[in-house]
Amino acid sequence: MEHPSFSEAGAEPGLEIWTIDKFEPVAIDSKLYGKFYNGDSYIVLKTSGTDQTSLFYDAHFWIGENTTQDKKGSAAILTITLDDMLGGKAVHHREAQGYESSLFLGYFKPAIRYLEGGNESGFNQVVTNAGAEKRLLKLTGTENMRIKEVPAEASSLTKEHCFILEVEHDIFVLMPEGARATQRRKIISVANRLRDDEHNGRATIEIIDEFSSDEDVALFFEALGSGSKDEIESDDTASTYSYERENISAVYLYMVSVGDELELEELNKPFKQTKLSSEDIFILDTPCSGVYVWIGSDVSSDVKKTYSEIADKYLEMKSYPTWVNVTMVAQGSESSNFKQYFHNWDSTGAYRSRAVTDSDAGYYSEDQEHATTAAKLIGKSAAARGYMPDQGDGKFNITRLSNGNEDVTELFTEDLSVLYQNEVYLVKYEYTNSEGADATVVYCWIGSDASEEDRTTAFDKAYELENDIEGNVALVKVPQGKEPKHFLSIFKGNLAIVFGGTETDNKPTNKNGSYEDDNTRLFRVEGTALGVDMRASQVPETADSLEDDDVYVLETKDIIYLWSGKESTEDEQEAAKKFVKTVVGEEKELAEVAQGEEPDEFWDALGGKVEEKEDASGWKQTVNRRVTTPRTLSSATVTVSGKIKFEDLDTEYTQQDLSDDGVFILDTGEELYVWQGANIPERYKAARSDIVKEYIEDDGLERTVDSALVVFVRQGEEPGVFKKLFPEWDNDLWENLTSYDDMKSETKAANSK
Repeated sequence: MEHPSFSEAGAEPGLEIWTIDKFEPVAIDSKLYGKFYNGDSYIVLKTSGTDQTSLFYDAHFWIGENTTQDKKGSAAILTITLDDMLGGKAVHHREAQGYESSLFLGYFKPAIRYLEGGNESGFNQVVTNAGAEKRLLKLTGTENMRIKEVPAEASSLTKEHCFILEVEHDIFVLMPEGARATQRRKIISVANRLRDDEHNGRATIEIIDEFSSDEDVALFFEALGSGSKDEIESDDTASTYSYERENISAVYLYMVSVGDELELEELNKPFKQTKLSSEDIFILDTPCSGVYVWIGSDVSSDVKKTYSEIADKYLEMKSYPTWVNVTMVAQGSESSNFKQYFHNWDSTGAYRSRAVTDSDAGYYSEDQEHATTAAKLIGKSAAARGYMPDQGDGKFNITRLSNGNEDVTELFTEDLSVLYQNEVYLVKYEYTNSEGADATVVYCWIGSDASEEDRTTAFDKAYELENDIEGNVALVKVPQGKEPKHFLSIFKGNLAIVFGGTETDNKPTNKNGSYEDDNTRLFRVEGTALGVDMRASQVPETADSLEDDDVYVLETKDIIYLWSGKESTEDEQEAAKKFVKTVVGEEKELAEVAQGEEPDEFWDALGGKVEEKEDASGWKQTVNRRVTTPRTLSSATVTVSGKIKFEDLDTEYTQQDLSDDGVFILDTGEELYVWQGANIPERYKAARSDIVKEYIEDDGLERTVDSALVVFVRQGEEPGVFKKLFPEWDNDLWENLTSYDDMKSETKAANSK
């Protein structure tokens, strides 16, 4: 079924909005975009892409806190009608007033505004030359701002929020003490827009902040009609976005049976794309992204239209609040946010992103053979493959921190560099950057079996070393198995990671602790280029460790087997032979074995064969994880009391969203970049480890604090790969940015025009 109001919808990139009036969609004038009446429901369509063949859609239906059930239901059904006219390609989002997603809020800069009433009260009239009416507006949020009118009385004021008071043609801005620079700029932008749009440019703006005189502060309260600065209290009843779940960080996947009662069949992890069937509906319940309703392509259109009712029943069953974000995704149009919760998602030809790194570009070639070759290279490469400050030709110093600090640099200048799984190392790498200046990377490598005491010591020493180094320095936390390509390039493809460490006197050992008896060890050899990123990693000596795309060295009492997986490369096979000489030695017989031609003795040494794996090629899992994970930017706020708060920014973030007095996390899924402004308070610096820990531990993804690769970067010292994750980058942005004092002066000067 089609609707004439949607006849030209989604024809080109941009934003379109309709409100629901008497069960019908009514287009909104673009001048009113960003203003939402709390008694109404709306449909918001965001069309993205560059041409007709690449357009994709996000369809939101917004529910005001005082909307009627008729309007809410009509918005849900008409969103499906709109999607049908777009070919069923839209991702649906249900947005509740006050709890909107960052994606939705990002459409409306500098802030979304809530208005009292509904379309029965003539909402579509543009008001100019406003005056006489007294209004008090409360601004909440730091990055994603919301504006809501509150009673114009002193009891509405709180210490944590900004307020704008309009009295006749005077606009007073009451800044919260300690507001961040970006927050102050956005607040002033809101005030300027009010003056221009609703007062025809004729209002006077007065900014009241911690620098204002007592007389100026008194003018605000005189205009308000009551109260004083000393009477403003903290907001102890601030709304929260958290809600009770069985497990705060768990992710649940259910197959849904639709009938009089909602029946759910819970699926176990790991979640895989193959578990989703075209004839069924599934619910994915996540801790950070809300609830997804996945609709198979063969589900009837009548059932598809009831997805919002299914979501309502689910929220009721779980005792979740009604404002929890609900997203409907149709089979074949899954978003990156949805895919990231699955262990392995085949995204060949289906991935969409505006920010593809140069190193990954070949994956999206129209030539299928070329795309597959590029994908394999991406999947087999080291972590953070774009993080290459140089080619690894600088000088380094290595300190082992386990059981005391020891300079072990000399041990890494021979033919083989060895890291032990029970230990922690600091690698101070010095080089000349692309601008000809001295620069440093401090790598903190953490073995998977390192003690908690050694991990803590390592972080403390790494931060201390970072602070002691003047100039351009980056700190990178490297968990075992997540070594960046640049880290590996320092060792020129001669790195081995083995079991044991100082606790075992650095003697050869194996997973079973039986090496002295059976001399059995197993090493995986992998990489993409000789002399660059090849590495040998000791793994448990079982057949389950074998993967099709790598080469393995199996040491036994009498023979060394060099096993080549069917998807391994000649470079890996050559590297493996070199590792045999340097790691195992040349005393024993070497037998080269191709996958599928193994002798019985080979399997006996590994404890016997195992069933064939469903996902036997690790590179496929890796490449799909890398290209399906969405890139997000979040701000981290550390209050004076030490509480850490996070706020997701618009998915179409820019460099201007970064604030020189804030900390931001750019999450690529593979690594976290923790960006630190030049003017952050000391409490932010002291809380860096806690910021990363709290960000990761409740997101519901497979990664953990211990397994996350984290790159700490400072304002003005950003690596090239970080800059490329933004649409554009201006090295002089902060030097040319208008200061808060200048913004106040410009606003005051505009008052006299």
